[in-house]
This record gives sequence, structure tokens and C-alpha cells, in this order.
Amino acid sequence: MKRVRVRRQRSTRARIVAVLVVALGIHALAATTTAAPVANAPKTTLVVLGDSLTWGTNYFANSQSRLAAAGQFESVLVDSRWGRRISGPTSTRYSGTVAYKALIATGVRPTAVMVALGSNDVAILTKRKEYVTVIQDLMNAIGNIPVVWLTVHRVDSATTTRQSQRFNAVLAQELAKYPLASVYDWVNVVKTTPSVLDPDKIHLTSLGSEVRTRVYLELAVSLAQRASDVTSTTTSTTTVPPTTTLVPSTTVAP
Repeated sequence: MKRVRVRRQRSTRARIVAVLVVALGIHALAATTTAAPVANAPKTTLVVLGDSLTWGTNYFANSQSRLAAAGQFESVLVDSRWGRRISGPTSTRYSGTVAYKALIATGVRPTAVMVALGSNDVAILTKRKEYVTVIQDLMNAIGNIPVVWLTVHRVDSATTTRQSQRFNAVLAQELAKYPLASVYDWVNVVKTTPSVLDPDKIHLTSLGSEVRTRVYLELAVSLAQRASDVTSTTTSTTTVPPTTTLVPSTTVAP
């Protein structure tokens, strides 16, 4: 009887161990299959590409940190330089296109882009075809993602005023060719609230920096929605709540 009882106890323990092994295996498999999409999910990244106006906006109104805090994108990067133009065979300091390509080379993968360039170009370039070339250069570098480009308002001379108007007209025509691109009418903001413009008639006052940052926040909402719409039409994935990351700004002092 003792031998029979021992065999039964051993058999019962064996069945319990087998059940536990199977249960643990199923649990581990479930954990692996649910965690994998989260680990592999790419970050949503907003890049703001600009010149001294964007630098001032970031410095005086903390646009990057406020964009990050808004949570529309997991990562926010403001890349702005004094004297920067749209394109050309120059360094990252003076060419927006070169700067953007440099970001891509470091592994940055933008989900959407705000472009605030052109103010320096209208003081140098005069022909419509020149504007077309530099705008296309940058847009082709950015590729097929949501983009919004702010119009240029520079009235420090009759020449720059005229060239700004010409540039804005070309900008509207060119961006109409890109389904995911749009133009934001910054000129109208300045005309409606003249106090945003600095006495040099190029840069922004402290109020202007605040107003511009609020515009960036508004545009971020629109860009995030457009990026989401694009993603939803190409793939179906589980949405994971974002954790906002503040990327160190690459702005430089004047």
C-alpha cells in the first residue's frame, strides 16, 4: 500500500509541475508578443528648421520645450541658425537643406517638419526660378511627410519687401505640388499685430516670439493629425501613449 501511495504522490506532483511549466510558457509567450510592437515602434519626431527668427523664438519663448510639453510628438528638435538660407552648397549653419540632410545622417527620422526659412534668401536671390530651385531642393530632401512652411515677412527695404512678396507667391505655387505640404500665412499675423515685428523690420519682439511659439503649437496639432492620417491609411497598429522626449536644441548664440 505504501508503494502505491508513493507512486500516486509522484504522479500527482509530476502533473502539477507539467501544468505549471505550460502555464509559465504561455505567460512568457504572451508577454513577448505584446511587448515586441512597443519596443519596435518608431518615435514620432517633429523638426522645426529655421533661421534667426526661429532662434529668437526658441530663446525668448522656449518654443522647443513647450512643443515637447504639448505631447503632440514624442521627440521635438528645433534646428535654427543665424544667417541660414534655404539651400546651397554651404555648411549646416548656412543651408537648411544641408542641415536637414545632416540630421538624417545622424539617425533622426522626422514624422513632420516646420520650415521657417526664406528671410535671408530674399535679400540675395531675386529671380523666380531661383526661389523654385531652393524650395524644391529642401522639399525633395524632406520627402513624403507632412510639412508646413511659414511665409516670409521682411520690410526693411523696398527690395526685400518686393522679394518677400515674390517668394511667398512662388512658395504657395510650389507647395501646392506636394500633397502633404501646406503654407502658413505668417505675413497676415504680422499685418494684424504689427507689434510682433522688431524695429529692424526683420526680426521679432518678445511679443512676436510668444505669438510665433503659439503658432508653432497650433501647427504641431495639425501636423500630428496629418501624420496620423497618413499612417492610418498605410498600416494598422496598436496605439501606444507617447512619452515626450526633449531633444537638445541645435540653436547657436548670435
